[in-house]
Amino acid sequence: MVNLTEDEVDDLIYFARANEVDDLSSTLAELVTKAGAEATPLAVLAAAVDAGKNTPLHMAAGNGHEQIVKLIVNQIKTALSKDARQGFLDATNAFGNTALHWAAMNGHLAVVKLLVEEAGASPALANDKNYVALDLAGLNDKVAVVDYFLASAEKAEKEQEAATASSSKSNGLSEAVSDIDLKGGAADEDEEEDVVVLSAKREGDEIVFDAKKVE
Repeated sequence: MVNLTEDEVDDLIYFARANEVDDLSSTLAELVTKAGAEATPLAVLAAAVDAGKNTPLHMAAGNGHEQIVKLIVNQIKTALSKDARQGFLDATNAFGNTALHWAAMNGHLAVVKLLVEEAGASPALANDKNYVALDLAGLNDKVAVVDYFLASAEKAEKEQEAATASSSKSNGLSEAVSDIDLKGGAADEDEEEDVVVLSAKREGDEIVFDAKKVE
């Protein structure tokens, strides 16, 4: 575990908020070296939390600093633990907001895409008001971000449907064979569990969520 002084935390938070890429990069490298051979950039960044439980990633994402966000994402990729990386990406502040919540709320589409598509941040996490990132974008009239999330949801829905259809076709022969035993009798049929796909679409100023079964 990495322990940072209050000044070190303040420096990392400030550089991320102020879009000081070079200062953040050099300071992070110095603190990793200072922390010892087993320390990682992820461990140092995760230890840099202010009084409101905000991380440098919160600050960079909330202010739309794409370069800083990319720097942080590239640094944490060096960590071996996938759980540790995901935990940092989805870390919540005192109000339950992740860095993705902040980026979406402020309409920083490029940062939203970077966090979701490259880093793997979770868009389905809700804050203490039960709002996901999509909700905050909608409440703050960030139309481009809302449309991005809706398009992503639609794409995921189509991929799920295609995967289900493909699986059904590929299993057709094996299912036919399994229905016939060596004596020519019919095997017991297993009941298939319904697959429910969630979707969302824009209707005027409202975002409408729906759920339907995939046959």
